[in-house]
Amino acid sequence: TSDGNYIRIIDYKSSVKDINLNEVKAGLQLQLLTYMDAVCEIEDVLPAGVLYFNLIDPTIKASSHLSQEEIEFELRKQFKMKGLILADIDVAQMMDTNLEKGSSNVIPAYVDKDGNLSQKSSSVTRKQFEDLQKYTKNMLSKISEEILSGKIDVKPYYKVKGGKTCEYCSYKSICQFNNGICKNSYYYIGNINKDAILEQIANKEATD
Repeated sequence: TSDGNYIRIIDYKSSVKDINLNEVKAGLQLQLLTYMDAVCEIEDVLPAGVLYFNLIDPTIKASSHLSQEEIEFELRKQFKMKGLILADIDVAQMMDTNLEKGSSNVIPAYVDKDGNLSQKSSSVTRKQFEDLQKYTKNMLSKISEEILSGKIDVKPYYKVKGGKTCEYCSYKSICQFNNGICKNSYYYIGNINKDAILEQIANKEATD
């Protein structure tokens, strides 16, 4: 585009996955943002999106007979990518050349009646992308320092939405985790909405 070259990072998964900013803030889901920051640092590019592509073989359900074209359309919808995209309609339309209005069948974008990306889109501004990249880099540095210092606290994550991360762990007999009064505690991951998480991350980067 006129303001530079853009790049998107796509991770192909054998399960349905999306970016959870609550987990990003907790330091659990940094992979795609790490890739994006590394590429942007090496190359003269701007972030267009970080996306997951689902490789699960889809099953199409219908109450009536579908034509071949309708089947192909429904299949494409099943492979719609999840993640974060740049809040820029021009960049979104480069990733989905058929996107004019309504919901994209390729990326998590929704175009309103005025031709703009709406709040229904899973999008962030360029500034928010930069804040996420800086936060990821700082979080990686913090985690590295904790590993090198030998920090191995018995404090597993507990998602407010999604439950315990160690619920089915096979190594409880090793860590001896035991939740309760005067015992071990969880590191709780909240379920805050996207705008609130992005604001918290922006404020943290501004004060660090």
